[in-house]
Amino acid sequence: MRQQVRRLIDGHPVAVFFALAYAISWLAWLGPILGLSEPISTLGFVVGGFGPALAALVVTWLGRDSVRAWARQIVDWRVAPRWYVAALTIPLVVVALTSVGLSVAGMSVDPGLLPDRVSLVLVSFVSIALVGGGNEEPGWRGLALPKLQEQYAPVSATLILGVVWALWHLPLLATGPTTFHGLAEFVDVAPSVGVRILNIVGVAFILTWIYNETGSVLLAILAHTGFNTANSTLVPLPIDVISAGDSTTILVVTTIALWTVVAVLFVITRGQFGYEAASHAATTPTSDQSSEVH
Repeated sequence: MRQQVRRLIDGHPVAVFFALAYAISWLAWLGPILGLSEPISTLGFVVGGFGPALAALVVTWLGRDSVRAWARQIVDWRVAPRWYVAALTIPLVVVALTSVGLSVAGMSVDPGLLPDRVSLVLVSFVSIALVGGGNEEPGWRGLALPKLQEQYAPVSATLILGVVWALWHLPLLATGPTTFHGLAEFVDVAPSVGVRILNIVGVAFILTWIYNETGSVLLAILAHTGFNTANSTLVPLPIDVISAGDSTTILVVTTIALWTVVAVLFVITRGQFGYEAASHAATTPTSDQSSEVH
């Protein structure tokens, strides 16, 4: 039985990973969706966020790859300081562009609101890194991206991963401010869902660039956390406006700003987003060798 499972994983590692990540997360999210009592509901929400990481661990452990090499990427901090700067400042650049766009759209942008949010930003960053998004990266960038780039060009690999990653979030709509029940409600929120998918795919391109340039999942965790933190706390609007479920204008403007940055990266990297096949053969978790430091 073990050999059959291993042959399946070795032949289709990404497909098995995607299926397992969806299964773990969507089953765990049944608690919040069904409105089960606390702490079961919150526990299910948290556990679901670890679905991609758990799926990557299982696929790596049962397959032919090294769990140690996979885990080493997650804590690989030995990268040039400029990549820490990039991981933490690009989300700020997107927020700055978003703020300009919102101002042009006629919204009352007020940078004076931001100084009072320092403690909120710090708390949000830590919680998001641990359980609010950063915890997904050992799966998405730690396993799926390098495997996909063995078969596809970086743009194609990122599009595949970005769409799968975006659709993975769908059950959360049933527990958030855009809750829908039935076809009519889904049709109403479908345009917003479409923009959210575009937004997540845009983030995927930036995380591809960060990962490819460093070989470090840790840097992808920092960038992912930076985007989630910036979007939830650093847009210079009242917090209740940012978190409102019908903030379509904010979502659209943020997505346009995000794809502007992606377009710049595409031109600068000539569509490679930092990928070099020869160097990344050594940084994928297929061996127990140390990752290359960039």
